[in-house]
Amino acid sequence: MKMKKLLSVMLTVAMVASMTACGGQDQVTNNETAAPAESQAVETAATEAETEAVQAEKPTTPQGQLVIGSLTDLEGEFYDPAFNNNATNYKMYDLLHGYSTVAYTKEGKFEVDSTVVKSLEATDNEDGSKTYTITINDGLVWTDNTPITAKDYVFAILLEASPEMGGVDGYPGTNMTQLVGWDEYNAGETENFAGVHLIDDMTFSMTIKAEELPFHYDLYYASAGPRPMHVIAPECAVEDAEAGATITGDFTTELLMETINNPETGYRFNPTVTCGPYTLVSYDASSRQGTFEVNPLYAGNYAGSKPMIQKVIIKTVKDATQMNELEAGTVDLLFSISGGDSINAGLDLVDAGKAQKNTYFRNGYGKIQFDCSQFPTDSQSVRQAIALCLDRNEFARQYSGGYASIVHAAYGMAGWEYQDSIEWIDENLDTYEMDLDRAKEILAADGWNKNAEGGEYTEGLRYKEVDGELKPLVIEWCNTEGNPVSELLSTMLPANMEEVGMQLNATTTDFPTLTSAIDHQGEKIYNMYNLATGFSPASSPWYYYSTDEKWMTGGYNANWIKDQELADAAGALKAIPYDANDEWLEAWRNYIKVWNEKLPDVPLYSDEYHDFYSPKLQGWEMTSIWDWDDALIDAWVTE
Repeated sequence: MKMKKLLSVMLTVAMVASMTACGGQDQVTNNETAAPAESQAVETAATEAETEAVQAEKPTTPQGQLVIGSLTDLEGEFYDPAFNNNATNYKMYDLLHGYSTVAYTKEGKFEVDSTVVKSLEATDNEDGSKTYTITINDGLVWTDNTPITAKDYVFAILLEASPEMGGVDGYPGTNMTQLVGWDEYNAGETENFAGVHLIDDMTFSMTIKAEELPFHYDLYYASAGPRPMHVIAPECAVEDAEAGATITGDFTTELLMETINNPETGYRFNPTVTCGPYTLVSYDASSRQGTFEVNPLYAGNYAGSKPMIQKVIIKTVKDATQMNELEAGTVDLLFSISGGDSINAGLDLVDAGKAQKNTYFRNGYGKIQFDCSQFPTDSQSVRQAIALCLDRNEFARQYSGGYASIVHAAYGMAGWEYQDSIEWIDENLDTYEMDLDRAKEILAADGWNKNAEGGEYTEGLRYKEVDGELKPLVIEWCNTEGNPVSELLSTMLPANMEEVGMQLNATTTDFPTLTSAIDHQGEKIYNMYNLATGFSPASSPWYYYSTDEKWMTGGYNANWIKDQELADAAGALKAIPYDANDEWLEAWRNYIKVWNEKLPDVPLYSDEYHDFYSPKLQGWEMTSIWDWDDALIDAWVTE
């Protein structure tokens, strides 16, 4: 059965990758054998016909309630990922804060959002820079019915790049580093942002630095979103000058600490004036449950779609009991489910007619993430030795029950690059098959050849002389409670690591504490963490592995790795045109080969995700590139 499942995974991902590469998509299923082409065509036609029949029943006004269960807690932060980038919060930002000028479509393309933008003009300047001039549509409003104008877009850019905002819990302000004048404005050397201009009430412009061009996601540089100036800086104004736009009035960190960072009323924790498809009704910190309702003034997404589910509740579920909750009706949707036990329990509910399912391949991977700024995981050799202590094939088999495959670098099964490189990967990447003897050799070559007394190492815990001091090979590992990955690693890693001369100290905590440690905001920083990552539509490895200090915060270089060879390999991707697939693939292969050697993570698996949901949920079409916050807008419930 296991081999049949994995065969199905590989056959189906080939179809997904080929469609994704040309901008389309496919609905993934877990068929155990491949159907003939003719049968597939008939089945697809039948499915489309069924979809059309169901779509006719879609309501024209919002109704009903959907309870979404998430394994990752919803935290009480609702501003943006720079403050909190856990997976659940990340998606809630898009539900609350809308009207970005550029949208990522269901087909996997960036395009100008015509619901928001009346016109967008790109001008190539003589100095090599590029200016985007954007006019916003009339009629867009905040939830308090205040009109949204170009001033709100310019205010957002200036606010979040300002040193005043940087004083609010160290907000990094790196959203617009590509704009002319960002460096001087962010450093507080000038009050005018040279690359940003307010042209009239509905029009503004942004000028991209020449050194930031060309850029792989070219149109993405024209992306901007609004913030309600009348809420965040009510006594201030946005004015334009030849030197660039500026915020006038009493604009200070002290003001923002009150309007944004006040724990009760601040926009970070309690945004009452927003413009996305949903509004925040309440958040319970004790249960970490959030309640959201439709924004009746929302004009629609890029396709004009408006939400038809009146109330959405996000609640935390536990891996061991989540399917029981779905069966009991205390949750209506469980998304991105992985792990054989959970998937099989969900499939049992589907077979019993108590749930529906949707499957797709993961655009990301599960991993052991290293902090490469901490001793001893600042050593590439130590990271490689840890990888060699784990039988990743057996881990993936036990964890996924046949619904995953191991990966050897920073890629997922949904990526077209992976599908085009399967044979190349087999021939060029180190697969780090479990090999304790090789791990010992690597550690010895790295200088871990002393015992506690400074003599020659023979057995037990290894030591290394560093600046005249003997240091032990102790790895501090932070993991989360009730996590099956943590539990499996606890049975597979410690004995092997001890065998090669390492000591693994495990600390089990909650997810917010883990993420704070990763961000260097907690009381303790660890050597390694186990969690998972998903690639964003504008996945940017040139930032994720940059050696520039400004990318070490805000969830970018989360490994805190400063390796110039890796930074250069990732950086080579940045300027490749979006449609230059051959050039991109060649550079991507070099990047993951370097990554595979440096090993900032131990990749554990990339899997086939399953959504399980109540029969009352209709029109659910989540994919590897169309996440649950997007799919929610097109779905509805029947009560």
